[in-house]
Amino acid sequence: MKVLPLKRFSSQRGAALFVAIFLIIVVVLAAAIVTLTSVTQQTGQVRAAQADQAWYAALARLESEIASILTSGDCPVATNQPFAGLQTSLTCERVEVVEGAVSYLIFNLQAQAVMPGNIPIRRSASVQIVGDSP
Repeated sequence: MKVLPLKRFSSQRGAALFVAIFLIIVVVLAAAIVTLTSVTQQTGQVRAAQADQAWYAALARLESEIASILTSGDCPVATNQPFAGLQTSLTCERVEVVEGAVSYLIFNLQAQAVMPGNIPIRRSASVQIVGDSP
């Protein structure tokens, strides 16, 4: 029995390597897209939670000042105070209104909370209080 040598297909060399490299690149790109999408989604959820925290810190600052305004009849001293771990600022404007024989006070309050970071988050809340004139 005679053994024949195997034929070499010189034109087929490297085709399997090319297909393998192509498939590896496609899989790596798909994994990168999934990872980037996941990171972006998680970052957005974290920033939304931080924005909510800043909003509630601004509301807490307003609520803490309303009682003192109603008892004293004057704007509080504007200071930066921490609420819920965030720096807050308060602006207050006192307006006395006289309509005929009736007079009353209007207090315009605005509180702002800031969460520092690469992109700082700022949220503000406003309230208007109407009280009797002293």
